[in-house]
Amino acid sequence: MAMNNLKHSLPPLPPIQGELMLDVYTHRSMLSNDIDENTVHGNTERLAELGSSVLSMLVVYTLYSEKPMLPAHDLKMRQADMLSDKNIGDWLSLYGLKAKIRCTDRSVLDKPEEARFLFNSYVGAVYTQKGLQEVMNWIGRLVNPSSEPPAAPGESSNNQPAATPPPPPPTYYSQPLPLPPPPPSTAPPPMPSMPPPAPSQGVLAIFNQTCMQRGLTVEWKPEMTGPPHNPRWEVKCIGELSALFYVLSYLSKLEVSGQHRGTGAGRNQKQAKEQAATEAYQYMQATGWGRK
Repeated sequence: MAMNNLKHSLPPLPPIQGELMLDVYTHRSMLSNDIDENTVHGNTERLAELGSSVLSMLVVYTLYSEKPMLPAHDLKMRQADMLSDKNIGDWLSLYGLKAKIRCTDRSVLDKPEEARFLFNSYVGAVYTQKGLQEVMNWIGRLVNPSSEPPAAPGESSNNQPAATPPPPPPTYYSQPLPLPPPPPSTAPPPMPSMPPPAPSQGVLAIFNQTCMQRGLTVEWKPEMTGPPHNPRWEVKCIGELSALFYVLSYLSKLEVSGQHRGTGAGRNQKQAKEQAATEAYQYMQATGWGRK
């Protein structure tokens, strides 16, 4: 590309300020090689090393983003051509950076390694002060003046950070519903509208009567399998994904309005129901369950 055409398509040089600018515009022969912990960059050697990596990555990323896509071999060849000593020297001259350098012997600036060091230092300074997208906007237009530079890696669009992805939907696990809470260790005070059952009247009858008054649905689902001398009961509950097995005993599980509220076991179904009703009744007393 001819020099006058290159100058015509040259993107603006991002400015740098402060101590970084002073160090970049001072030749390294006039600066100490020691790392200054009181500065953001330490020294120009570190700045040039940073700038070299950023420049190389953004040049190949700009080529990588072109359509139609370039093969890997072409990416490598065009990156090397773009970062040739001639292009680095032309950019320094067109931006007038050489004229701004404080140096005791200006002839050293004509050496390719010194020109590259200066340009890399400037790229590192822009990255340190302005961030990745600012360097991407500049280098992208150097590589391809006719196209908008791509968004920097990790950015959704120029100068706009990538949107935070929405949180993943909750995961639902197929597992048994939790068992009901155990009855309280200390009996709660009796509720005025629900006195404890009289000794002569079974809890099952009182519980059934209270459920009817409160409009609650009671469902028993016992099932016995096996020979009569060695029965096994399998109890299935509405809304549960598992079954409970009890061997050598009768078992009844009480569900009210689709939720497990009581479990009982005994030598016969009547005893099992009585125990399940007692447990559910205690839960009803403790929580006021079903009360409108």
